[in-house]
Amino acid sequence: MRTGCAILIGFLIAVPAAAEDAQCPKGAQLEESIRAAPECLAAHKLHQACAWGSSADEFMSEAVIDKCKAVFFHQLTREQKRLYEKRTEACGERYPVTEEGGSIQVYLEWMCDEDLATTYFKSAKNGRISGTPRWKIPDVAE
Repeated sequence: MRTGCAILIGFLIAVPAAAEDAQCPKGAQLEESIRAAPECLAAHKLHQACAWGSSADEFMSEAVIDKCKAVFFHQLTREQKRLYEKRTEACGERYPVTEEGGSIQVYLEWMCDEDLATTYFKSAKNGRISGTPRWKIPDVAE
């Protein structure tokens, strides 16, 4: 019983701190803030907190992806680059633009691409990726 209470209290203390980290800064110039982020994961976290859920997110995702790819992409072998591109195409296939959901589909596809770039970034050691990072197409929340 005491253990359960301790876990509950710990959770209640941790949740507000996590929620504060996930807040979008007010008045932020989002694309500029993302480009100014110190590294890929910070930019990704900022975009997740500030995402609009529309095709306008494309520019923010592009900034995050550029920041991530700058660390690892130039070190990939030809085969690794081919696989990376194939995986980005899979995001487009998973979230195709349709007449009923064009803007949201653009958002979902770019967030999927961003997830891929951050996965590769996390796998990079000194800019080099040995082997192929494990990744599957995410179910991006709308």
